[in-house]
Amino acid sequence: MEKAALFDAVASQRHRLIGVLDGLSHEQWNAQSLCEKWRVRDVVGHLVSILEIPTRRVLWGSLRDRSFDDYAAVVATDYGLQEPAQLVAKYRQLANRQFAPPIVGPIAPLTDVLVHTRDIERPLGLSATLLPEGLRAALDYCCGGRAYGFVPRKRTEGLRFEATDVDWSAGEGALVSGPAEAILLTVSNRPIALRDLSGDGVEKLGSRLA
Repeated sequence: MEKAALFDAVASQRHRLIGVLDGLSHEQWNAQSLCEKWRVRDVVGHLVSILEIPTRRVLWGSLRDRSFDDYAAVVATDYGLQEPAQLVAKYRQLANRQFAPPIVGPIAPLTDVLVHTRDIERPLGLSATLLPEGLRAALDYCCGGRAYGFVPRKRTEGLRFEATDVDWSAGEGALVSGPAEAILLTVSNRPIALRDLSGDGVEKLGSRLA
């Protein structure tokens, strides 16, 4: 996908997720997500915070905490304390913002929102609302050995990935086959999705998860 198309996919997926969030109950907002230690509201807090907080503040916070992940985790739970309606309103206002880290580009925010959409939907028993063309682009990125900050290269080396529900495959080696979203979640270190995969490479992939 070209850069403009990737940005369009990012915005489209954000709006898809907003449609899901609009229908969540109080209990669902406070339910555990697939992200360890994060409730659904904290995942949304993360998605809103990375769009609202100025880049220079993010860089300073990451340096102070010696890790972007550690800084982002603190900010996510802080934002998660806000009322759901306030979070959704902010997310809707920011959804079309075209922001991407240097070098990596818009595939990074696209992958982020796709994975976090399922971090929210899956534990709530909700059907996937992932944009098919965006999903294929994220799979190419995450299974291509260059997804710095998302998927360690060693996690996908020597494996052949084949989606059973969309026209997509990548890699060479032992087979890992299943729904596209399960492949994306598993290589993104969500072990719960392993149960949806089959093939002689599944055990090897599972052993590589953190």
